[in-house]
Amino acid sequence: MTGRPAFFDRLQGWWDGHAQGGRPPHRDALSPVEIMPMLPHLLMLDLSGPAPRVLWAGTAVKEALGGNPGDQPLDRTPLGGPEAAAAIARMIAEARPVEARLGGRPALLCPLIDDTGAVRAALAGLARADP
Repeated sequence: MTGRPAFFDRLQGWWDGHAQGGRPPHRDALSPVEIMPMLPHLLMLDLSGPAPRVLWAGTAVKEALGGNPGDQPLDRTPLGGPEAAAAIARMIAEARPVEARLGGRPALLCPLIDDTGAVRAALAGLARADP
């Protein structure tokens, strides 16, 4: 990666602004109004099941992938694989945003907690593939 995409800083800022006491924000803290400028480059991952699942993806993500990865297991999309699984595991263990590569693209994975305080979702920003 030649430099951190600017919207990663905005996404990190959103996460930092909603994190309390070093804990990830609650999933309900997600407001479309607040994330609107970043929304095309975001996807939401459900981590509550046996395998990560893409809940929804922004328009730029869909265009980059040539289709909608929403409502599919992550490993059945071009974004899945061992590197994605390792990054998600690290994000959950550290309970903080983690930079990674999903499908060869720079990504920022931001953990979100549920009512029990467990990381059960991730808001991910996906950048363009390196040239």
